Amino acid sequence: MTYDLILLDIEVQRDFFLSQGRCYTHEADAARSNIYSLFDWAKRNDHPILSTVLRVPDGRIGPLADKPHCVEGTPGERKLFKTIVRPYLNLGLLNTTDLPDDLFEQYRQVIFEKRNTDIFLHARAERLLSELPSVEFVLCGAGVAHGIVQAAVGLRARGFRVTLATDAVLGLDDPAAGMAYSRMNAKGVRFLKTREITQPHRLAPPGPVFRTLSAAGRET
Repeated sequence: MTYDLILLDIEVQRDFFLSQGRCYTHEADAARSNIYSLFDWAKRNDHPILSTVLRVPDGRIGPLADKPHCVEGTPGERKLFKTIVRPYLNLGLLNTTDLPDDLFEQYRQVIFEKRNTDIFLHARAERLLSELPSVEFVLCGAGVAHGIVQAAVGLRARGFRVTLATDAVLGLDDPAAGMAYSRMNAKGVRFLKTREITQPHRLAPPGPVFRTLSAAGRET
């Protein structure tokens, strides 16, 4: 299988994106709709999908809010149904470096479960990302100031092209989100809206040149 783009969704779980979720915010409905559009686009174009989900042990609050969220065994920890693409492989929480061969030859989606927000602290995810060819990542999900900025900056540091779907992410009312956007912009992450990403021939050719937008420009 030949591919030059991977859709990476971070913590697209019920507690953040559905009205009954513990951390639901006013921006979730539009972001959820745009995430669904990105998944439809990825499926139409046979782009592999890499997903992370947060699994918070019972009795703990979690890293993204001051109330319990994504607690194991609760409805809120579940990944949104429309963001599960078959055939998929859930590699779970096991923090070892063993991986099946040719993952994206066998599966359309690979899911990693995490205790904390940083994808690079998961040994299997770190190994997979270190072995990928030069591709572009399109990011969406929840936790701009946490998992999203950690993934975006980490991917850029490893030489990957990164595009953030600015209308398909949640800041969760975190005051650090503004600084996270600035960090990503400084590292060469592109800020585009979903409709710009899903347009035919939107992608830039591989190379070292990255077009970035200002933090203010992401809202235009």
